[in-house]
Order: sequence, then structure tokens, then C-alpha cells
Amino acid sequence: MSAIRKIYIISDATGQSGLHILRAALVQFEHARTKIMLFHDIDTKAGLKKVLDQGRADKALIAYTFVKKEMRDVIDKYCQKNALIHLDILGPLINNLASYLKLEPLETPSLLRRVDARYFKRIDAIEYTLGHDDGRGAERLKDADIVLVGLSRTSKTPTSFFLAQEGYKVANVPIVPEISLPEELFEIDQHKIVCLMIDPEVLQKVRMVRQKHSRLKPSYSDFKKVFAEVEYVWDLTRKHRAWKVINTTNKSIEETAWEIIYHVFGEGRGEFH
Repeated sequence: MSAIRKIYIISDATGQSGLHILRAALVQFEHARTKIMLFHDIDTKAGLKKVLDQGRADKALIAYTFVKKEMRDVIDKYCQKNALIHLDILGPLINNLASYLKLEPLETPSLLRRVDARYFKRIDAIEYTLGHDDGRGAERLKDADIVLVGLSRTSKTPTSFFLAQEGYKVANVPIVPEISLPEELFEIDQHKIVCLMIDPEVLQKVRMVRQKHSRLKPSYSDFKKVFAEVEYVWDLTRKHRAWKVINTTNKSIEETAWEIIYHVFGEGRGEFH
């Protein structure tokens, strides 16, 4: 067994951007044994040196997200002097943006956390989406920015919450062949309804995994039943041609979300907030 390698993420704010980037990169190293340590809200040179000294003792990789050039320079000099591998996550991006925009950066930590109109829009969207998951709150479908419909296990819920975090009010309504869809669904603007589809073989596999962790009926993952359900949905979309159909097979939540926004709002209108 190889030794556990430590990775320090040091930030003058939450450090979440650095954490997400490191995790996205680490998944490419299947057998890596790492321990990520996050040091956030580091706003003094003394506090920074204390963390760096600890990192040197641990022979850690130092990754950092500081908006102040002065603090980035301190880390760079320290790591070069002590032969520590280090990664400036924000610095090069800030420098390139400054050059492109011909503006000087504010160098103010935590601006991303600032409470503003966009923050409250996200909160409203998340609250709405929570109350309209899996067919709940049908009487308020008209208030949704986007309405997702689809069979069980077509990623309606995770996609809804991803979109909600971007500021969109999303309701999702399950399609069950034996159960009628709510009347309210047909009373709203049909162009904001998106039907999520998935290849029946993939859907069967997803349901089989789900079945292992629940007490669902054996027929839930029976291929003939799954195929019949998918055909039922295709028939439904042919009747309601204003609905947008998106195939989620082998797509990430992010890819699906962007496609939904594009379909509902059109090029240049929908955007991540």
C-alpha cells in the first residue's frame, strides 16, 4: 500500500472552488490515496505561514485560492524555497482576466459570498424546487421556470436541484403509465415542459441498482416493462409536441441542465447565474 499523500487547500475565503477543482482532477487517479485538508479564511501572513509550516512538515501539495497577489507571492516564494509542489488556482486566471478586460482586480476576498439579489433568487428557487419534487405542489406549476417530466430514474430530481442552485424554479412530475398526469400540467405554458428520456437498457440497469437498496417490485426493472414505459413516453411526447425531449443517456447532470436551459430559453437567453 502506498502512503497517503496530503493535499492542502489554502484560501482567503471558503476554499470551495479549490476543493471542487481538486476533486475533479483526483477522480482521474483511480488508486490514489490522498487526504485533502482545507484551510479557509486565512487573511494574515502569520496565519498563512503557520499553515505552510505544517504543510512542509507533512510534505503536502499546496493548492491555494487567494485573490490578493501579495498573499499568492508569499506562498510561491515559500514553496520554492522549501521545494514544495504548489498550485496557484486563481492567480493565473485573475491575471489573464485583468489583461483581457484591461481592468485591475479588486482583490477583495469573499465577494462570491456577498448577499445580493442573485443569492435570494437562488434561495427562492431552491425552496420552490424542494416543494415541487416528484409531483408535489401541482397547483403551483404555473410559477415554475421549468417543468421536468419523465419516468422513474431518468435524473429528474438531481437535475431539478442543480438547476435550482443556478436560480431556476423547477418542478418535476413523474410519468407513470398507470396514473394520469395532473391537469395543471396541461394548463401551463407547454414550452417550458421538458421530458427527460433515457435508453431502455440503461434505464433497466439504473433501476436494478436502485432495486438492490429498496423494496421495489421485481417488475420495476423488468426489461419488457421498462421498454413499454419508454414507448409510452414517446407516444406521449408525440401528442404534446411543444414539450422538449432531452435524452439523458450517459450525460452528466451539468450537460443535461445546460441543454434544458437552451431549449426552454433559447440561445443567449438562458444562462447559469
